[in-house]
Amino acid sequence: MLRKLLNMQDKPVSLEELQYRIAVIFVLLTFSAIVIFGFTDYFLGLNPILLKVRVVYALVFLGLFVLMIKFQRVFLAMNLMLGLVLAFSFVNYFFNDGFQGPTIFSLFVFVVAVSIFFKKPLNIFWWAASVLGYLLIFFLEIEGVVEVSKNYESSQSLYWDNTISIFLCTFFILIGIHFLIINYQKQQDRLMRLQQENEKNLADLTSLNHKKNELIAILTHDLKAPISTLGATLDLVDDGVLDENDLNLILPKLKSQSFQLSQVLSNTLAWVSAEMENTVSEKQPIDLVQLGELMKETMEVQAQNKKQQINFKLIGKNKTVPLESNEVKIILKNLLDNAIKFTKPEEIIELILKVEKQKIRWEVKNPGELIDERFRAFLFDFKVKSSLGTQKEKGAGIGLSLCKKIADTLAMRLGYEAEEEKVNVFFLEIDLDSNQHHPQTLGAVSSDH
Repeated sequence: MLRKLLNMQDKPVSLEELQYRIAVIFVLLTFSAIVIFGFTDYFLGLNPILLKVRVVYALVFLGLFVLMIKFQRVFLAMNLMLGLVLAFSFVNYFFNDGFQGPTIFSLFVFVVAVSIFFKKPLNIFWWAASVLGYLLIFFLEIEGVVEVSKNYESSQSLYWDNTISIFLCTFFILIGIHFLIINYQKQQDRLMRLQQENEKNLADLTSLNHKKNELIAILTHDLKAPISTLGATLDLVDDGVLDENDLNLILPKLKSQSFQLSQVLSNTLAWVSAEMENTVSEKQPIDLVQLGELMKETMEVQAQNKKQQINFKLIGKNKTVPLESNEVKIILKNLLDNAIKFTKPEEIIELILKVEKQKIRWEVKNPGELIDERFRAFLFDFKVKSSLGTQKEKGAGIGLSLCKKIADTLAMRLGYEAEEEKVNVFFLEIDLDSNQHHPQTLGAVSSDH
């Protein structure tokens, strides 16, 4: 019953509940002390009037306990109890040998209780009432203004009454402070867990928001180029530059590019949706040559818009290997995007696939000005300042860093090399037998460096 009343099996959920538990413990200890002192006063043969007062005191105290538990009037009940305890202490002073009796010990317990349960100004009020009240009647006694009853028949009775009072009061303080510390520790533990949960929820929310921003970035970029190409084609039609033969040549390619980009966007959306749900990327059997042809076909119209050409070349023997196809397509598309952006019109961009026994290597080569050696070490850093393309194309400056993030997470190697005769080479290496090649979840990407 007591355990259920105190809810000691549960941790306090608030400071109010903690204070309530300590108040209940304080009241139960005080009531126990009242009963024990009643028995000791009886066996020590103290003043019968004091015993009658103690019985009334115990009954009133029990009534206030019911007020606190049943009607939840904790603050009112505690103040009335403290007032009752203080009043009885002063009565006990007059009927229990004054300053020689044990009243002073109950005063210490009273001050401890006040310091635990009350804040300013009530704690100051009760402290002043107890200390000043005791000092006043103490002064009046030694000055002979008031008389106190002498109940001790011998020095042994005085010793035992004070010994019992010291033992009970110190035990009262020890138990009260012990429960106070235990419950505060429980509350602190709960607050720490709540803080950790809040930090975890905040981290999850931040990660989700970051992934959302990355998704917006990649979708914006992937839609920007084909829409620009379509707009430029329609402008040529409106200006009468393209004749029927030109349209018959261009429209099938636009249709093919539209289909391929639709597939890329569908894969990206599916991948990022899985990413936001923290699922693991799955490997699928991929024909490497078909993947290379697909990437060439996907980006061909965009390249032709700048009068460029994309050549796909296989070095080695074709294979069908398990790969995270969505991620590889995203990386290759970003690399081709960048190559188209930084290659002058009427140039050739090469997409090369090198197949070895335990490793494959994709290379995207584009002629043009080599990347300055000062910037090569920072190419894959997040938010590197974006450069304008050969036709003043703008970029977001985050594509390579996010591609690098994907590659590192999947134990692939994404890097840059400079060849002679002004050829930039971005490569993606995949070890087919690597024990570290495990798919993990990561964020979406946009291109442009």
